Amino acid sequence: MKRFKIDVKLFVLDERAEGKGWKRIKERIRQKFNIEPPTIRAMQKWEKKLDRAALSAEFVKDVKREMPAMGAEAQVSFAQELLPILWKARDAGEDMELAGWKWFLHFIDTRLGSNGFERLITEYMSERQK
Repeated sequence: MKRFKIDVKLFVLDERAEGKGWKRIKERIRQKFNIEPPTIRAMQKWEKKLDRAALSAEFVKDVKREMPAMGAEAQVSFAQELLPILWKARDAGEDMELAGWKWFLHFIDTRLGSNGFERLITEYMSERQK
């Protein structure tokens, strides 16, 4: 049985709340997430069984399942990528903190992709200016 991430499930519930049909939802999932969509039967179960508390519990399970991999990736990235950047900045008399933050932003950019990162930064800056 394929597990779908919580963002797919939330998308399905939102689309149904807007009155969209199952076939249309499946097509939108294909377009938006670039994945093979769940079966209509699976989505119908989500619609019946998932509320905010159940979705919160699923979200916590997803995060716990991904934590070991995320932690290992962060440690490797820190050791192999960030430390050399910090030493290079120090040796060049540059701001180490600024070099570190630039690396961090690049790290996030590569995880989200350019479009996702730009959307994140744009939304953040918009909220910051309020």
